[in-house]
Amino acid sequence: MAFKRKEAVIEATDLNTISAEEAEKRIIAGVKKYATNEANWSKADANTPYLGHIIGMGIESSNLADITMSIERQFLTKKTKRVPLSEGSAEFRLEDGELGKLRILEGQDALAATPGLSIKMLMDLGHMPKNDGYLAKVVSFAYIAAIGDGYKLNDAVRKMADKTGKLSGPEKDEALANLKTMIEQAKTYSAQLADPAVLALARQKTYQNDQGAYDALSKELDVVLEKIKGASAGNDAARLSALRSEEAEVRTRLKMSAAKLNVSREVAAQAGKRSPIEQGKVEEIRRLLSETIAQAEKVS
Repeated sequence: MAFKRKEAVIEATDLNTISAEEAEKRIIAGVKKYATNEANWSKADANTPYLGHIIGMGIESSNLADITMSIERQFLTKKTKRVPLSEGSAEFRLEDGELGKLRILEGQDALAATPGLSIKMLMDLGHMPKNDGYLAKVVSFAYIAAIGDGYKLNDAVRKMADKTGKLSGPEKDEALANLKTMIEQAKTYSAQLADPAVLALARQKTYQNDQGAYDALSKELDVVLEKIKGASAGNDAARLSALRSEEAEVRTRLKMSAAKLNVSREVAAQAGKRSPIEQGKVEEIRRLLSETIAQAEKVS
């Protein structure tokens, strides 16, 4: 079975007939058209983020849906039967049906930030048999996020140090103050990365803030829905139309908030656990931060 996208024709393959490693290679090749950081894409492995330009492939977050479609077009699965979670529910689970085109449940792509996490997602959804040996080499979403933040902070300190070194007079004094603040931030973050428990606590606070924002939007939607009931009972067409527009706007914000909450919940849950490969990644970025801090302190 072949699926055509523009000039390219991709022969879809049954996921149960290839290894996780082969599926990973196909995913990396399939997202090339969305990547803007050729250097990172060309040496990408299971743990190369799709998003971002510093250590990722340079793909914009708005293209995650396109990446999902790219993955779906490449593979076939027997998990094709949609079964509602409850009678009349719009949400569903996937069960075995006829062999056919891969489907990924809505929202799953938000956590598939690397090729390895895409493979994990396919295994979690039942599209591929679980392979513990492969999964042991995959960095969790929590540590992809944490390490990515470390690289972005390191890049910011390095650039600020370079800029400061070229300035003089009052401009340099102001830049030095900013640089010293960033150096302290880098030291604090490096120390946070060193202890999984401390990192988990910080990510838990982020999750609680995101939960609060989501709950506030849910209450806002409830208020709008109550107003709609009143306008409907009063046959106020103009007010009802305005309220329907407001409802749509709040629902859009709520959906975005839910996606953010889903991500922060996943990160908070995983941050306290660290595999050997994740420990290696942490040590790597902490070494880099240490070197950058040392060079920046010479400027300051």
